Amino acid sequence: MASAITTPAPTTWVVLPGLLLAPSDMEPVARVVREQFPDATVRVLDSWDTAVTAPVAAIRAELGLADDQAPGSVGLVGHSVGGLAAIEWALTHPEELGAVLLLDPTTPFLPRRPERPAPVGLTLLAERVVHTSGLLLSRCGAVTRRGPALRRRAWYDATHRPDPLPDDEAVRRYGTPEAWRLLTGQYEQSWAQAERVTTLFARDAGALRRLVVRPVQLVGWGRRGQGTFLRDERELAARLGAEVYGLRGEGHMFPLTRPDVVAQVLRGEVPDGAVAPVVEAEFR
Repeated sequence: MASAITTPAPTTWVVLPGLLLAPSDMEPVARVVREQFPDATVRVLDSWDTAVTAPVAAIRAELGLADDQAPGSVGLVGHSVGGLAAIEWALTHPEELGAVLLLDPTTPFLPRRPERPAPVGLTLLAERVVHTSGLLLSRCGAVTRRGPALRRRAWYDATHRPDPLPDDEAVRRYGTPEAWRLLTGQYEQSWAQAERVTTLFARDAGALRRLVVRPVQLVGWGRRGQGTFLRDERELAARLGAEVYGLRGEGHMFPLTRPDVVAQVLRGEVPDGAVAPVVEAEFR
């Protein structure tokens, strides 16, 4: 794995959003990919059609990607659980990837590390609680109608910017009983997604050696009390063989507010102000 992006560059780029994010939320990231690779096709997964927590085979089918993609022809940009989907993709289709960019990716080893697996019964109970809660909340009109307002508050808290999502789209994606069942179902699926990737790491970690590129992992480093999170991100990078950078002062939603750092990586540059965790003490 000699470089971050193959030469020639991938002709198809896939942007995999974080949980509960609309395709338009990822437009800042998609735009910098288009600007950097104007001749490439850029596709953003719509998680309301196929969940980003679904198996990679379902995601590929939704995006219209055949199984016989040319080597190095696909580039992936994944945020949060979209990063976890990109990791599953890399473990199952490594040869076709010409770039893997992970933006604050979810680690599959939490909360059940391989050396300390959670009891199966406890995991199933947690999934059942989420499932039942989603069904109950979706039947409460007073709750579902507040979905768009909750989305706008969460967006502002995470980005400190007004939510750009149009009102009608906010209602359609967050303000109906069907939307609440879909969204809680995706969250419920994230447990199975983590289990799949953990199993792939254990069964076929050698697949990563078939990557012709080195994954790049950008980690938001903006709050105190992130020591455990940062250590887990560093552990994930080590297992992936990724080049990892910490971005000072940035939170989890930095890809949407700082697409310029994504553009720098796509140009083969080290993001401004990034901290490479060469010295342990610098990345705690």
